[in-house]
Amino acid sequence: MKTLFTKTYRKKVQNKRKEDIIDLFLTNISGTHYRKVERESDKLIIKGSFPELFQNSIMTLWAGFCRKAELYFSINNDIVYSVDYTYGVISLFTALMASILPMLFFSLNIATYGFVPLSVLVLGIFHIIIRLYLHRQVFVKTLNFKNLYKGKYDWNKILKSKTDNELKNIVNGNTTLTIEVQKMAEEELIRRKEKEK
Repeated sequence: MKTLFTKTYRKKVQNKRKEDIIDLFLTNISGTHYRKVERESDKLIIKGSFPELFQNSIMTLWAGFCRKAELYFSINNDIVYSVDYTYGVISLFTALMASILPMLFFSLNIATYGFVPLSVLVLGIFHIIIRLYLHRQVFVKTLNFKNLYKGKYDWNKILKSKTDNELKNIVNGNTTLTIEVQKMAEEELIRRKEKEK
């Protein structure tokens, strides 16, 4: 997938919980306006959408920024997240050209109007850096098994009210709850056992 405008994030995975990582990554990118996801065994290919007016929000990871991204496991136990941000560069180039054209057609003074293209360039580069940072955050939080969309529930309070059997069901993955909630349920069981000692 390597293009000129590709940023790759890589991390060694000690415990290869491929399915959990892929499922959580899909959860964490939900609501970020990707166009399509394809899955090839242990590889995800996420396709973004071309820039559209009023859709290029800084908080959307895909719309008007990311042409394609891949999440896969390499042969040496690394998990790799590769982001092709070609659409972000196209958006920047288009905005830059739009800021230069008035100087060409209306004979504007470069000394007074020159700050506009410079401002567009600086803001565009900053915009790309912020969006790449947001992609990195999703990758890092997924590897730390943090669910970005776990809802606004007080899981500590909820899990304290559960019976041991209910907690074991959550820990064993017999519910539709997220990996993060499963870990919290496991911590609650451990806390109860330590309290009994």
